[in-house]
Amino acid sequence: MYVLYDYRYVIACSNLPSEFRREFRRLARGRVKSTFDRRTGTKTPVPDETQCRRVAELLAGFEALRASGYAPQTPLNFQGKHLRFLVARWSAQRLTSEDAAEKLEHWHQFLLWIRRRALLTLLILPVPAREAGVDEKDERIRGSAACMRPDIPVLTSDKAMEALTEHRGNLRKAARALGTTTHAVFQALNEGRPPRKELPPGLTIKN
Repeated sequence: MYVLYDYRYVIACSNLPSEFRREFRRLARGRVKSTFDRRTGTKTPVPDETQCRRVAELLAGFEALRASGYAPQTPLNFQGKHLRFLVARWSAQRLTSEDAAEKLEHWHQFLLWIRRRALLTLLILPVPAREAGVDEKDERIRGSAACMRPDIPVLTSDKAMEALTEHRGNLRKAARALGTTTHAVFQALNEGRPPRKELPPGLTIKN
């Protein structure tokens, strides 16, 4: 099955308040698609799946903060106390060294997005990482840790068709409901192939 990795759709699927999601999307736009190396002055493209993984991880962190009584009104309100809470939470999860490194990299990039370089020192605090073992007990632990990795919502042709049908073929309204662009809806609908000249019976796309 064809799936489309679109960070905007991941944001739209979040349970965070709509205003927070709007601010987060505004922040991510232009930043999530590449990383900047200050030493060389070069930008490195970030694959679509990694973009979505990063956004899913960050939003999961903000959801955890909100569930624990912290409620930054916007991503820009992120402070040291929030990061310390998350680091302590990751430590309790007994992540593998690989998962810990990935998680820290996502938050490293986020701190660069919001220009909180002073908080980067908190990310080098040791997160107790365990190496995956080979016995049954360790495999069960590894499985539990894997469940802590947030899922990535993906846009499929079925979801695109469902949104188009619900909005009576209005492409713009369908895209708005999915939190993405009309181009992304077309791409998902056609499963990555060139746009079809014919649509399913009874459906006419309106711009």
